[in-house]
Amino acid sequence: MTSESIIPVATPPIILLGMHRSGTSLIARLLDELGLFQGHELQEDHESTYFLEVNDRLMKRIGASWDNPSPAKGFLEDARALDLTVRCISTDLQSGHFKGYLGGKRYFKQRSLARIEGSWGWKDPRTVFTLPVWLSIFPNAKLLYIVRNGIDVAASLRVREVRELARRIDEYDGKQGQLNKHSMLERAGFKGSARCLSLAGGFGLWEEYVAEAERQLAAVPNERLIVRYEQFLAEPADALTKLAVFCGVNPASDRIAAAVAAVNASRGAAFKSDSDLLSFYDQVRATRWMEHYQYDQL
Repeated sequence: MTSESIIPVATPPIILLGMHRSGTSLIARLLDELGLFQGHELQEDHESTYFLEVNDRLMKRIGASWDNPSPAKGFLEDARALDLTVRCISTDLQSGHFKGYLGGKRYFKQRSLARIEGSWGWKDPRTVFTLPVWLSIFPNAKLLYIVRNGIDVAASLRVREVRELARRIDEYDGKQGQLNKHSMLERAGFKGSARCLSLAGGFGLWEEYVAEAERQLAAVPNERLIVRYEQFLAEPADALTKLAVFCGVNPASDRIAAAVAAVNASRGAAFKSDSDLLSFYDQVRATRWMEHYQYDQL
């Protein structure tokens, strides 16, 4: 694209896209180690707290959430709503609010995206649904889309939510009889994604994300790189070299070797070792997006 960014930038960002639990955290972390700046403050899953909070705040304001993202589509298809949102976020990006992304030292040295040094970007799965906002601000952004088999995604989501439910049940038992100004529901009730407590729920959410990602990618001409998580795990050295070139970083060969050593190839198609997951796979293998990504072929 040749259109100018709404705000001056030294280099367009690299935007990492992909469904939750699709390997985006691993790839984001490795790219960080290779030299792609993704924020001063990062969560454990390597999501930039700044961009995550913006996306999260935007989705909450329109009645959407990471596990119920569909309201975002209607909202962002309204030109006036999109324009207002773009103007608000652009204002924040040019204010002291952006210090949270750059960090104090970098912010006082560079002050703005117009002076940011080197390649930069962020990872937050919600960006799949808020991408029109970010491409309105950064029309020349490069898009890195990571996709993983929906069975493994659903299984990973279920493990996380079931673990959280078990933790809350333990808390309830321990808090029985305690005096507290907050209700027991607030203190120990389940808080998480009820949708993702089941394989069907998590898989349906995966379908929503990949469908929206494909729709967004088809609508824009931006330079992009699509990474299949399973292929990445099988050939990490070649994949990381290609990713480094795409992201505009030039790491030493020993840094790539160190990154490759941290990759666990067994995470690819992990569902094959679980009989329950194989049974679920048989139920959904012929669905649209499983066939589209050729995940219908064991």
